[in-house]
Amino acid sequence: MQAHLDQSRWCISQMGHLAGDVTAAAVSASIVTPAVAIIDRSLVEQSAFNQPILRGLRRHALGALRQPGLFIFQRPFGIVWALYAATYSVANVTDTITRKLKITAAGTITFATTMLANVPLALWKDMRFAKEYGIGPGPDAKTSRSTVPLQVKSLARMAAAVFLLRDGVTIFGSFTLAPWLSDAIPDDLAYSPVIAQLTVPVLTQLVATPLHLFALDMYTRQYTVPFLERVRYSQQYLPSSTLLRCVRIVPAFGIGCLANMELRAALHTKLA
Repeated sequence: MQAHLDQSRWCISQMGHLAGDVTAAAVSASIVTPAVAIIDRSLVEQSAFNQPILRGLRRHALGALRQPGLFIFQRPFGIVWALYAATYSVANVTDTITRKLKITAAGTITFATTMLANVPLALWKDMRFAKEYGIGPGPDAKTSRSTVPLQVKSLARMAAAVFLLRDGVTIFGSFTLAPWLSDAIPDDLAYSPVIAQLTVPVLTQLVATPLHLFALDMYTRQYTVPFLERVRYSQQYLPSSTLLRCVRIVPAFGIGCLANMELRAALHTKLA
C-alpha cells in the first residue's frame, strides 16, 4: 500500500514538472516573440526590397505599440510564438524525462529532440515570412519584386537546406555549446551560466547570418543567377544584418533561454 502511494506521489510530481516545463516555455515565448517578429520581418524586407532596416524596425515597432492587440493576433506574432513555445517545450520536457530516467546522454538527446522540433518550425517560419514579406509590393509601395516564373525549381529546396544548416549552428550554440562552456568556466567566476548563455548564441550569428541571407535570396529570387553574383547580392547587407541578428538572438536564445530556465526551476520547486 505504501509503495503504491509513493508511486502515485512520484507520478503526480512528474506531471507537475512537465506542466511547469510547458508553462515556462509558453511564458518565455511570449516574452521574446515581439522583438523577434519585428526584427525578422524587417530583415526580410531589407533583403528583398533594399528597404533601410531602421525604417522597417521603426514602422513595425510603432505599429505594435499603437495597436498591441492587433499586433499580437497578427500572423507574424503567432508564427514566431509557436516556433519558440514548441522549441522551449521540447527542450524542457526532454531534459526532465531523460534526467528522471538517469540517462547518461541526456544533453545529446535534448539537443537532438530540440533540433527535430525547432528546425522544421523555423524553416516553416522563414518560408512564410519570405513568401509574405519578400515577394510582391514593397512595404512602402515604392518598391516591388514581382513573382518570376520559376526557372530553377530546386532553388527552394536548396534554400531550405541552407536554412536547416543555419538553424543547426544556432541550436548547437544555444542549447549544447553554451552549457558546455558554462561548465568549463571556473566556479569562482560569478554568473558564468548567464555569461555563456548570452554570449555563445550571439557569436554563432557570425556564421549563421551569411547562411541566412544566402538562403533568403535563393527563395525570393528563384531564377538563374550566377553563383558569385548571388553571393555578392545576398551579402550586401551582411554587416547590418549580422548586427541585427546578434541583437535578435539575445531575446530569442539568451533572455528567452534564461527566462525559461529560471521559470522552469521555480515551477519545478513549486509543483514538486
